[in-house]
Amino acid sequence: MKRSKIKLEEITDVENCKRAILHASKRKRRRSNVRHILEHIDEYAEKLRAFLMDEKAEFSEGIYEIINEGTNKKRRELCKPIFFPDQCAHWAIMQIVFPVLEKSFDRYTCASIKGRGTHYAKRAVERFLKDTKNTKYCLQIDVKSFYASIDKGILTELLRRKIKDPRIVGLLAKVITAYKNDGLPLGWYTSAPLANFYLTGLDRYIKHNLRVKYMVRYMDDVVMYGSNKRHLHRARVKIAEYIERRRRCRLKANWQVYRTPYDNGKGKITTQRATDFVGFKFYRYKTTIRKSIFLRLTRLMRRLWKGYNIHRAYAFMSYRGYVMSTDSANVSAKYIDGKISVKTVKEIIRNESRKQIASYGKASIA
Repeated sequence: MKRSKIKLEEITDVENCKRAILHASKRKRRRSNVRHILEHIDEYAEKLRAFLMDEKAEFSEGIYEIINEGTNKKRRELCKPIFFPDQCAHWAIMQIVFPVLEKSFDRYTCASIKGRGTHYAKRAVERFLKDTKNTKYCLQIDVKSFYASIDKGILTELLRRKIKDPRIVGLLAKVITAYKNDGLPLGWYTSAPLANFYLTGLDRYIKHNLRVKYMVRYMDDVVMYGSNKRHLHRARVKIAEYIERRRRCRLKANWQVYRTPYDNGKGKITTQRATDFVGFKFYRYKTTIRKSIFLRLTRLMRRLWKGYNIHRAYAFMSYRGYVMSTDSANVSAKYIDGKISVKTVKEIIRNESRKQIASYGKASIA
């Protein structure tokens, strides 16, 4: 692995620290402590620089919060970092380190990468399914408690192989070990890029060693297609061995190998089993919304019928993206067309953006 030659001085550069404070403050500028830091950004950029350069400085663990996520109310533990210096330091580090990590990502590694979200993964799966000969079967796997199962020692060693400057590796090691529980915390800006980087070896192993032609990974959720069912079963066994031996992780027991929709010989494409991935259900020649996403969409629509606000506006535009990019004309006709004013929603978001830009400008001038 070729090591990057980035230097600690790039992270501790005052201009990089300023940008980090501005990025970290997005959607937080109504808080009094954040406003104070932005009004004195030059002073705090110097303080952030000194903090990053101080070998004895320690990151705090953050504030824990339990949330119930999704329609199934899955309990997750969030760890919110203190805004200054911790969160700002996370941004300062990742603004320099992330481009280096990104170079090692596979083309179809998705999640928390600019331009590679759910819709990027969706387009990839749709493109794969056009090759009917080599996508007869699908293998879906998921890593059990992925963030919590990440081995901090292995992650630090992987970073040491990637980054030449030991001072940057030491700084990243301080961030990783600041979280006292196992693995990486949900809620830190550093966690998603480092978690994605942790499985880059798996991507190469699947593509080159196991010779799986079609594969998409969205963080720890992996979808693979092949023409041979036995080949996918063998691949699943070898993947389980690889991540347990090399990454100290385990696959969930809910892995699946199944037949994708196919032509039954009578001119009809069977639809008894679709690929359920990144919020969509993929059939051979159409894509629909996952049922849990659809339920959240209908609940949001009912709230929007009662009144608009910025949070509902952002959520609506996100869900509208699901509807507009799938074969969901009936959903749009029933819940959106003539009932929700898209123009009004966009105007609410524009007004909020103007406020953010104005705040950003004042902070830049200060």
